[in-house]
Amino acid sequence: MNPDMLPDDFGGVLSQGELTLVIIGAMLLRAVPLLVLASSLVKLKRFPALRALHFTLLASVLLIGVLALIEVALPALVPSANIWSSLWIFAVAWLCVTWTRSAIKTGLRPRVLDIATLAALAGTALALFLPLATST
Repeated sequence: MNPDMLPDDFGGVLSQGELTLVIIGAMLLRAVPLLVLASSLVKLKRFPALRALHFTLLASVLLIGVLALIEVALPALVPSANIWSSLWIFAVAWLCVTWTRSAIKTGLRPRVLDIATLAALAGTALALFLPLATST
């Protein structure tokens, strides 16, 4: 991100604890696609009858990875128009819906990966919601 675009008081309205929660939420948010990727690879082997669903899940994770790589590697080429935000919203929604279908159909197996994903999502929601709820 271009440092000229950041306001001088970035994070100034948040207390130290709130800013820490936002940073924790951002880190957990980046862990979710990695957990889903690991889960989808395990599920491809463990559930051959649901192979198409898990290939779709893998494709949705890869789409998010490609969008993230484009933002990091080529920030000057990232459009600031609404189409870029729409692509991100579509990718995240597709990942959430596909992961939920996979979790329901497999009964949250493998348990460790799916429950870790749920915990990361809950932690992200909590870490990002608390600063909004406490700031006035």
